[in-house]
Amino acid sequence: MKNLLAILLLNCTAAYAQHPAVATNVVTAHPAFRVVNGQLYNTDLSTNFATLEGQCVAVLTNGVIVQRIEIRQTYQDVATTNAAQALAAATGAPARVIKEEFVPGKKFFIRNYPDQPLAEVGSPIVARAMRDGVFKHESEVMEQWDYGTPNKVVQVITNGISTNVFKAGITNP
Repeated sequence: MKNLLAILLLNCTAAYAQHPAVATNVVTAHPAFRVVNGQLYNTDLSTNFATLEGQCVAVLTNGVIVQRIEIRQTYQDVATTNAAQALAAATGAPARVIKEEFVPGKKFFIRNYPDQPLAEVGSPIVARAMRDGVFKHESEVMEQWDYGTPNKVVQVITNGISTNVFKAGITNP
């Protein structure tokens, strides 16, 4: 019995003598969960987010400037068609496109655009972002949209022994 008590005492002392090991683990949520202005959003479901498309015209340290590109199509004039083409148009067949132009549209800034994959000038951009004011670049003022930042949660894990004990009259939530 004396030996058992000594072994227990030594084990308890050894447990308290260990230095607790602390591990920090950062967990990133699904990419649809992003933080904009301190608020967490599900970008797939939130009506505050819109899908933006365009061509990258500048890469800045905190985002990208994107320009919408509109495709203007010119169709064959019905008056200059032959009888077969006129009959096809009358039956609902699509008119023949004879010319396509890429017309630059308005520019806008997407803040917090991710750096992977890296955007390059001239590359297509498709992103879900939330409207967030205006942005001034050089002498140009444009809409500012915020892509948001990934939702990251820090988990701290320790192997230390808790010395928190319930005391009379104090309740833990």
